[in-house]
Amino acid sequence: MKSNSFSWLFAIIILLSTACSGGNKVNNEQFSFLENLGIDVTEKLLLGDTLTLPDVYCGDPNQTASDLKGKHLNTDQYAALVLPVGHEFPNEMSNWLLLGVRDMGSGVTLAAFYACNGAGYSVDLMTYDKQGHVLDAINARELHLLWRINLTDINNDSVFTLDGNITLAGDHVTLHRTMGRCVMDFDKDLKDKPQWQQTWEQDYTVNSKGHFVLQGQRVTNEQGKVDQYAALDFKSWDMLVCSLYDPSIMDTWNEYSELVNSTYDPDYEYNPFPWDVVKLYRMNPQRFLGWMAAKRNVANRLLPYFKMPVRERPALLKEISRMDDANDRQWLTNLVNSWDDKPLTKHL
Repeated sequence: MKSNSFSWLFAIIILLSTACSGGNKVNNEQFSFLENLGIDVTEKLLLGDTLTLPDVYCGDPNQTASDLKGKHLNTDQYAALVLPVGHEFPNEMSNWLLLGVRDMGSGVTLAAFYACNGAGYSVDLMTYDKQGHVLDAINARELHLLWRINLTDINNDSVFTLDGNITLAGDHVTLHRTMGRCVMDFDKDLKDKPQWQQTWEQDYTVNSKGHFVLQGQRVTNEQGKVDQYAALDFKSWDMLVCSLYDPSIMDTWNEYSELVNSTYDPDYEYNPFPWDVVKLYRMNPQRFLGWMAAKRNVANRLLPYFKMPVRERPALLKEISRMDDANDRQWLTNLVNSWDDKPLTKHL
């Protein structure tokens, strides 16, 4: 009899300990900053291992977030969770939905948001500490634009299909992309089979600082004869899905410029890469300038692209003046003042 009582007591203890630990259970302490904002984190608001991007066409006035599961942010919640990230993220979006949250370890919380303004939408990933301070963010807007009209086509009906999803495992966040070209009947909302298709992915880890650190990008599948110009166009967009703060992305962009230079004819009038380098600078000027100064022109292949867009020299010099290191400030100031008014790349 005593043996049976002990067995039952032991089983109850095991069940209680299991219910209170690990798994996919809500960690109330981890998400207390959300609870303080009036966001009740239940099982339904926890991110699973796959986040499928909404199947919405850009430019569709009927697109809505009403069928998406999550929590619509009120003004105070938006001000606390989104606005601190900076101007790259609010982008005048009128409708913000918290898709879900996930404990990434080291006291870091990952949150996924959907934003829509009737003309386009984005899925943004942001990290926070236990007090709710923003640690980092990546804007995955370009990851899931489902189509983009190619106006250079004769019939104006050839489009690029873009589909994707995000997988989560441990401290890894992987963005999966499928792009290609097909013919679409916009009136009937029908698409033909892709003429070509390419699948690739970008893998990040979320470190103890909450930063998204790019681990690598790779093509995982190809079908048909891939239009390398088009593929590079979209890849350069995808590479803007990067940490706002971690500088490792700069080395990746520097390496990627070799592929751009080998693919594009120097006289080709439309090369999106320089403008994407500009956006990379604007996302975090101090990160970009710090990397430029560290390179001191040694194996720095981004310099020609960076020079092209910075036409407002006073604004650039003001940004340089904010840098902490006096030697870096002086070197960059001398560099900018040495520039003439002509871009360094022929096609620009």
